Amino acid sequence: MDDSALIQKFCQNGDRDAARELLERYERPLFNYLWQMLRHTQDSEDALQECFGKVLRALPRYREENHFKSWLYRIAHNEGLNTIRRRKRFVVDPDPTELAEDPLTSSPIDAPNEIDGQERAELLQNAVGQLPDHEREVILLRLQADLPFKEIARITDSPIGTVLARMHNAKKRLKKILSPELAMES
Repeated sequence: MDDSALIQKFCQNGDRDAARELLERYERPLFNYLWQMLRHTQDSEDALQECFGKVLRALPRYREENHFKSWLYRIAHNEGLNTIRRRKRFVVDPDPTELAEDPLTSSPIDAPNEIDGQERAELLQNAVGQLPDHEREVILLRLQADLPFKEIARITDSPIGTVLARMHNAKKRLKKILSPELAMES
């Protein structure tokens, strides 16, 4: 069943199972997005719960057909920003136990080439973590959430040209950060 049908079942019939199915589809990707934004597991879980609460309360008033994913990411984005504001713009660097819980690197690995792939993923993740907030959010929304630039502009409340420029600058910055690391692997 697609998102629109689940939304309709929840709003018209009060079907809680439909709401649960709808939110479960986005739970992992939203958590990953929030974790990359906040770099703290508990804050990410709290922000996700707040996000889902706001979504459930607002869902009966939701009217944007075929834009549910971007609407949901906008709410998560704003909740992440609220968490950062509550920290007084102090972003907690993850401690070693937080890194072990990273949702992007916590899958089991066996083969040596998979380890190499995990190391590369960690390098990329660490490089993305070094980007300025406004560039990091564009990268995450584009690559993790697979959203088009038009939707990213709507979520971040930025002009499309600004979003494209941030993506361009982020790619250049990532290339500069990763060049020495990748050269060492060769």
